[in-house]
Amino acid sequence: MSARPHDGMHPRHWALVYDDADRFAAGVGAFVREGVDRGERVLAALTREKAAWLREELGEDREMVEFADAGELYARPGPMLTAVVEYLRRHAAPGRGRVRVVAEQALATRAPADTRAYLRYEAASNVVYQRFAASVLCPYDAHLLPDAVVEDALRTHPEVLDATGPRRSDAFLDPRDFIRGRERVEAAPPGAPVQELERLEDIPVARRLAGEYAGAAGLSRATIEDMLVAVSEVATNALVHGQAPRCMWIYLRHDALVCHVHDGGPGLPDPLLGYLPPDSGVHEGRGLWLAHHFCDIVEVAADRSGTHVYLRMRL
Repeated sequence: MSARPHDGMHPRHWALVYDDADRFAAGVGAFVREGVDRGERVLAALTREKAAWLREELGEDREMVEFADAGELYARPGPMLTAVVEYLRRHAAPGRGRVRVVAEQALATRAPADTRAYLRYEAASNVVYQRFAASVLCPYDAHLLPDAVVEDALRTHPEVLDATGPRRSDAFLDPRDFIRGRERVEAAPPGAPVQELERLEDIPVARRLAGEYAGAAGLSRATIEDMLVAVSEVATNALVHGQAPRCMWIYLRHDALVCHVHDGGPGLPDPLLGYLPPDSGVHEGRGLWLAHHFCDIVEVAADRSGTHVYLRMRL
């Protein structure tokens, strides 16, 4: 199996759908070996089990591969994409050669909200890769993952790598369309503590409410401090860019603490805001981008009532 990446800056982003160890080893092994043979830098971010499969498949060629722990890389999707971008800037920017990346986390062990967040980042990464000479392969375990997740893998990758080689994914969606299509509005539960956000003076009050609730829920001091940075950024966005009425609810849902900020505005002008590193000197999207880095998950959705931003911290 040969991926045959184009030369130069042309980026490639594949999904590899497999259902057993042999299929994983054959597909990923061929992808990595071709990179080694071409003199490309290769990074494999995998779980320990999958890294062991790949090392066995590669034999002596494994010494030419840099391995990273997927558990550490994928702890939060915001810092994950930033780390990947920094790696590509060092090794795959114009004039610096070409790299290959194999990236798979243990999605089958993650909560549905984590999986949704990861797939949104898979979509957004197609925009990021345009600046780099990178070939990225993302394996998906069809034996463990729900069919809906595998189908979304085909929607977020322009190409599929299978036994016959690379092919275009007929299911691929424009990244913005995919993210818009995955918006999900969830109402705050009845009786959830709420704080109005109509003046800048309301933000410290909202932070105090969130901090007290998070402490009672058992979150660590460091986690609470991260969450409060995100609350400040998103509440400020609601005041500066949103419309009345504005408020923040805080509640527990699905083993996570949720700070739910709402305003009456129409939603984000670009669904990629917050996912991509903001351009220097451009303020728009910077607050959301920070929130993505300080929270485990950030979800943005809109309905007739306005815009909803969900800041989730795992318990």
